[in-house]
Amino acid sequence: MAPKESEASLAWESVQRTYEGFPLYLRRPTGLDFDALSASFPVHLTVTHELSFRRFDGAPEPSYNRGLEEFDVSVTRYFSTTGEGQVVLVETFGGKRNYYFYVSPSVKVESVLSDLRGRFPGYKLDAEVRNDAGWNFIRRYTKEYLGEA
Repeated sequence: MAPKESEASLAWESVQRTYEGFPLYLRRPTGLDFDALSASFPVHLTVTHELSFRRFDGAPEPSYNRGLEEFDVSVTRYFSTTGEGQVVLVETFGGKRNYYFYVSPSVKVESVLSDLRGRFPGYKLDAEVRNDAGWNFIRRYTKEYLGEA
């Protein structure tokens, strides 16, 4: 099993950017060691939540967004007890919120979705999974949007 970061104790950084003229909100845990974690978590998992109430620019309505806290905490800490994955970024853009993880190959994506849908009925959720042992996605993303090498 991988060295496990405790999601409950992680410090988070939030930034806002503009992409194609629309707001892009990014939130991520700080201090993650991509090199150490990538050895145990070679699978990139994206859980997408289609926001039900959004403004014209794709951002969530403020009162609706405040009501998503329980869901957000459940998703970002999803793998904290099993140690089977690590959240690396939360992105809100274009009426959707994407939760980006790297997980163990043993993670059953349909089980994750089924569990979240059962706990949060009515939420429009989808998932995408792909192999990314080098963590190329998050390395590119942080370089491009967060200015890190």
